[in-house]
Amino acid sequence: MKKTTRLAPIATSALLILSTGAAQAQSTNNQTNQDRLGAIVGTLFGDRLGLSAMDQAWLRAERPLRTGQTQFNSRVDQGVRSGSISSSASTRLRADYDGLVRLETQYAADGRFSANERADLNARYSALIQTLDAGAPGYADTDAVAQGRADFESRINAAVNARRITRTQATQLRTDYQALIQLEARYLADGSISANERADLDTRLDALDARLGDGPATTPPATPRARLTELETSLAAAERLGSVTRADAADIRVEMGDLVRLEAAFGKYTASADERSYLDRRIQDLQARVRR
Repeated sequence: MKKTTRLAPIATSALLILSTGAAQAQSTNNQTNQDRLGAIVGTLFGDRLGLSAMDQAWLRAERPLRTGQTQFNSRVDQGVRSGSISSSASTRLRADYDGLVRLETQYAADGRFSANERADLNARYSALIQTLDAGAPGYADTDAVAQGRADFESRINAAVNARRITRTQATQLRTDYQALIQLEARYLADGSISANERADLDTRLDALDARLGDGPATTPPATPRARLTELETSLAAAERLGSVTRADAADIRVEMGDLVRLEAAFGKYTASADERSYLDRRIQDLQARVRR
C-alpha cells in the first residue's frame, strides 16, 4: 500500500505533463495531424470506412483525376459515337475536365490534399459525371470560348509567374484569344455553331493551349499524314463490318487522296495557321463519316 501511495503523485505529475504537451501539440499541428491521420486511416481502412477510391488516392498524395483523364475522354468519345452527346458538348466536357485536372495539380502543390480540397474535387467531379451521364444538356452551341476566357487568363498569369512564357508572349496570347472569341461570336450569329465551325474553334484552341504549354505531358498529336494513314485502316475495317457502304468508302477515299496531295503540298513550305486548320477540319470530317 505504501509503495502505491508513493508512486501515485509521480504518475499524476507525469500524466499532467503529457496532457499539457499533447494539448500544445494539438493546438499547433492540429490540421497537419488530421491530414496524417486521414492518410493512415485511408490507407488501412479506406474501403471499410466508405472512402472512395479517389479519396484514398488523394490521401496517398496521388492524382487520380489526371490518371483517369484518358478514360473520361473515352467515355465522351463513346457518347459522341452513340449520338447521346453532341460534338460541341464533347468539347465543353473535355475542357471542364482539363480544368479539374489543373485544379487537382494546384491542390497537390504542397504535397498533400486537405479535407476541404478533397471535398471540392469530389463535388466538381461528381457534377461533371452527372452532366456526362445526362447527355450534357445545355452544353451544345454555347459560347464556350468566351466562357473560358477567365480560366485562360489565369493560366497565362500562372505561366508568366513560372517563367514558361514571356510577358510579350502572354500579351500575344491574350490578343489571339480575344480574336477567337470574336470568331465564335460570328459563328453564333445565326443562333448555332455547325460541326465544322466547332472543329475550327477546337483546332485554334488546341494551338493556343500548345503555345501556353501548361498541359500535362502527353504524346504529341499525330501528324496529318499519320492521321490519314490511320483513317485508311479504320475505313477498311468499317467497310468489312458493313458500317460504311462500298460507294461511301469510294467517295471517302477520293477525298482522302485529295488531302494526301494537299498535305504533301503544305510540306513544301510553311503552311499558315488557317491552312493547317483547314486540313485538320477536312480530316475530322472524314473521320466522322467513317465512325457513323
